[in-house]
Amino acid sequence: MVRLFLLCATTQVLLAGCGNDLGVDGTTAASTGLPCDVQALLTDKCLSCHGSQLSGGAPIPLVTYSDLTATNSAGVMVAQRCLDRLTQPSAQMPPLPAPAASSAEIATLRAWIAAGTPSGDCASTDPFGGPSVCTSGKTWTGGNRESPLMHPGAACIGCHASSGEGPRFAIAGTVYPTAHEPTDCYGATSASVEVTDAAGKVTTLAVNAAGSFYSSAAIAFPIHVAVVANGVRRPMSAAPPSGDCNTCHTEKGASQAPGRIVLP
Repeated sequence: MVRLFLLCATTQVLLAGCGNDLGVDGTTAASTGLPCDVQALLTDKCLSCHGSQLSGGAPIPLVTYSDLTATNSAGVMVAQRCLDRLTQPSAQMPPLPAPAASSAEIATLRAWIAAGTPSGDCASTDPFGGPSVCTSGKTWTGGNRESPLMHPGAACIGCHASSGEGPRFAIAGTVYPTAHEPTDCYGATSASVEVTDAAGKVTTLAVNAAGSFYSSAAIAFPIHVAVVANGVRRPMSAAPPSGDCNTCHTEKGASQAPGRIVLP
């Protein structure tokens, strides 16, 4: 008897509260006045709380050049205070379980401060503004025949649970080159997904030939997720409530997600 690997074509499980994944605090096509490498650090490590809409108890935004070059009540420039917090083991920023800033990221911020905090012109862009398109030009045509490549873009965990067939995954999804790609369209073939669990353990999952990633290993929530490709890391701005990524990251987006999981 052939096990059905997936029945995603007929079942969708929609979860509320997935949060957005707009990258740079949801800002679109606007220059922050910061150099691109400094902006990338802030996006990856700070803006999930220190965005233009504050969350998690963050007291100030860290979005623009003026935000970083302002001084606090003690007369210390905010950029220097950020550097101090990023390198303070006893009170790490970002707080656990989010991964700490890398030595390269810290060196970037330190060098920018030492250079006198020169302004830049790195405009943030909206990766979710394009049309629906199957970028790869290739789609799954094998129906429900068992295969790890089947039904990219569909909600794998919900489908497996409802069908009672196939392996049970703890996390699964599909990475695409653009934000509005139809289900069954093959996704990106060169990327990985970093999953950081509640204890700070990082698991890296490579995408397969259909752009999909998955793991059956148990994972402790809350988790933080980032897509990595070509040396660039793009984190999700909110902790997802489920490991079934494609329930929210649909072609048009659902439960606050604006579209697919996209390459950085």
